[in-house]
Amino acid sequence: MILKKRRHSRQYWINALQGYAFIAPVVLGLLIWTLGPMIASLILSFTDFPLLQAPTWVGLQNYVDIFTRGDELRVLQSLKVTGTYAVLALPLGIILALLVAVLLNQKLRGMSIFRTVFYLPTIVPTVASAFMWGWLLQPEFGAINSILKQLGMTDPPRWMADPGTALPTLVLISAWGIGASMIIFLAGLQSISETLYEAAKIDGASGWQMFWRITLPQLTPTIFFVLVTGMIGALQYFGTAYLLTNGTGGPLFSTYFYNLNLYDKAFKWLFMGLASAMAWVLFVIIFVLTMLTFRSSDAWVFYESRK
Repeated sequence: MILKKRRHSRQYWINALQGYAFIAPVVLGLLIWTLGPMIASLILSFTDFPLLQAPTWVGLQNYVDIFTRGDELRVLQSLKVTGTYAVLALPLGIILALLVAVLLNQKLRGMSIFRTVFYLPTIVPTVASAFMWGWLLQPEFGAINSILKQLGMTDPPRWMADPGTALPTLVLISAWGIGASMIIFLAGLQSISETLYEAAKIDGASGWQMFWRITLPQLTPTIFFVLVTGMIGALQYFGTAYLLTNGTGGPLFSTYFYNLNLYDKAFKWLFMGLASAMAWVLFVIIFVLTMLTFRSSDAWVFYESRK
């Protein structure tokens, strides 16, 4: 039997070309602005590139320096600061977002207004919100400390001016941006079938029992998504810390995040090769943690379609 080569019509090729034309901006943008810079940074990570001079190949030296000169380059300290922030801010954000979503899921009049109010901080630009918090938390004349003094506190916290409270302050500020996670949780809550709650009520289950036995298990896919995206965001934390500390990571490097350290190496010291190596180390850390989270999902994430 001889197979004849199929010939496509003229309209087929017109439709195909139109399809390629529509996806071309996205594909070109991905290649030029994402994949291209990633490959370039990987190559630069094996070079000594002072930015204003031609790069010279040094092999793995940048990676060796990151781990052997970690204290000198403050890589280990910045990793510790970033890890501490992620461990504190991520659970806080997930718990608060879930609690607020549960409250906003009640069928009460005017609830859409409260949903809008809780979501508004998410759309406030990082620069604007950072300057607002800087004014509110100013130790001497800030609004928060002024209120605390009026309430009788003689020695209120110095917030970002104290090495002991600077990082916890940033963790608390992170709760300001739970709006996106709250919306995701709200969507997850509204996708849970009401028949499950009705059956539980018939069996005499309390509200707390329904939350633990129905709501949380049904929300585990949503929690998983928020956990992964939140972890990636926390490990790349930069903007607010940079603005509130004027780019110093102070006081006494107590808020010297990994990305802030990377920024200094790249644009203050002009060590682009070292900065590229630091970026790939962070990529590997995020990739490994994400894969471990995915591997653990079989033990605690519930999908209705899974048999």
